Amino acid sequence: MKLLSIQLSTLFRITCAAGIMTLSGISQAASRDIPDLDGLWSFGQCPGGGFLSCMTLQENDPKLTDRALAYQAAIDEMAQPKYDCAPMPIPHMYTDPYNYRLEQLDDRVRIYYGKDDVVRTIWLEGHDHPEPAINEFFYFGHAVGKYEDGALIVTTSKFTFDPQGLNADFRIPSSTQKQVTERFSRDGDDLILEVSTSDPFFLKEPWTFQVRSAPVADMGDAWTCELDGARRSLRFEVSKYPEDPEVERIKY
Repeated sequence: MKLLSIQLSTLFRITCAAGIMTLSGISQAASRDIPDLDGLWSFGQCPGGGFLSCMTLQENDPKLTDRALAYQAAIDEMAQPKYDCAPMPIPHMYTDPYNYRLEQLDDRVRIYYGKDDVVRTIWLEGHDHPEPAINEFFYFGHAVGKYEDGALIVTTSKFTFDPQGLNADFRIPSSTQKQVTERFSRDGDDLILEVSTSDPFFLKEPWTFQVRSAPVADMGDAWTCELDGARRSLRFEVSKYPEDPEVERIKY
């Protein structure tokens, strides 16, 4: 009986030790899977330098559908939301030369942009988070993230229709079917951001780019839209539709 007790006790210790080792292994693996993205980052630089050449969807880009080209030709520049201080959409936001900050929390990641005081929340998988209703759409979409292979993968959908959703400078819209996938990872001290955007209504194929950001000490000069200033630039625009009644924002 005493021998059986010793054997059971030994078996229990071995089992517990194995359990601790297994849990420790899982914990270490999980830790290795989560990159350290927390901090302040400069706006992205393209391979070879520069920050626009690799990540701007061009006015006559071959990826644009006929629908996108037709909309682009029909929309009046004066109707663009940016003249009412609507912020740049995702992913066009990254083409503006402003720093941003990533904040990693247990159940979410927040991105603070230096332009327009924009803050995005990425809800991490495996935690309770609000699920949008089928009829809910958002200007910056609904973002869900996960850590995988040493990177943060973010998938954002549920965007509102946006007249400037793919490019505010070239009047390229996006639909409620736009989906943006972002992959944040580290390469030494730098942050690597890879972005892929799909929208079957306005893109024949995904629009992709990759940029590198260096750590910075602060957010730099913040930029916030001033309504009168934004509308003042419309004085130099010639309306495509002069028969339309004058609207308040172009009375200059």
